[in-house]
Amino acid sequence: MLTSLDSLNINRNICPVCKAADRSILLSVKHNSPGFLDFIKFEKYFSASFYDGYNNGFLGEMLYEVAECNSCHFIYLTEVLNETGMGILYNEWLDKELLKEYYGNIPHNTYEETMLRVIKKIYNKKSQVNIMDFGAGYGNFCSISTKIGFNTYAFDLSDDKNDHIKNMGVTIINNLENYIGFFDFIYVNQVFEHVSDPGGILKKLQQCLTNKGLIYLAVPDCNDAKKFLKEEGLSNNFFKFLSPHQHINGFTNNTLRLLGINAGLKPLSMGDFLFMFNKSLNLVELKFLIKKTIKNSRFSTGLFFKKNN
Repeated sequence: MLTSLDSLNINRNICPVCKAADRSILLSVKHNSPGFLDFIKFEKYFSASFYDGYNNGFLGEMLYEVAECNSCHFIYLTEVLNETGMGILYNEWLDKELLKEYYGNIPHNTYEETMLRVIKKIYNKKSQVNIMDFGAGYGNFCSISTKIGFNTYAFDLSDDKNDHIKNMGVTIINNLENYIGFFDFIYVNQVFEHVSDPGGILKKLQQCLTNKGLIYLAVPDCNDAKKFLKEEGLSNNFFKFLSPHQHINGFTNNTLRLLGINAGLKPLSMGDFLFMFNKSLNLVELKFLIKKTIKNSRFSTGLFFKKNN
């Protein structure tokens, strides 16, 4: 049972990307400050249980503090939910039925399918290719992966989502340490903006890759977060960058690349992408690789990495 704010949160006193302590505070306000509830309500999927905790518990005592690292210029929230709090968030405070309805109505993702078909051709000499979707949600990516023929694994904090994915023929992972050097491809899409220790988690994922394994990291592009905070304050636009409890990290191309490098990964170079081109790729797959080659080196926050062996 949670009895205090300390049992729910942690304070991030150093930058989650580069570990520097020197930072500038861009905004600092308590959750129960006048008008802050309107900012919280931009989140469409908070449940009645969350608002009960906010109104009658100590959730309102949390601090919404936006910091910018003076070394790498990563923008992040300083006070965030700890592991216990994250478990409650994804199992109680987010409305399961609303989320199921939302994810159930997402159309088939041809971009993800194209990515997986390219990955399959890269590993065409392997009889079995092991893939993990880290932060799998309700399994949209896993559904495509299993149909294409990959040996598919998934990791997610939500028990409800894991129960849903099990019916797809996907293996649910609870402990990454059991899969060291196992995966040929790890897919991490819209996850690292949510986690308190992205660098620590990425190091564990790096260890789970085979020597020639690839990992794809995608996060929202928060390059304009500071601009919107200055011009609009706690607006709906800024909520999309950094929101209470959920979007706690604001990545740019530079900070996402730095996160990967610090975890022992190397962003794919032009040469790496050229190696992926082969005669069996169709026109759609060729266009996908060309776009990723450009985006990986310049401006995107959806990047491919490999082990820095």
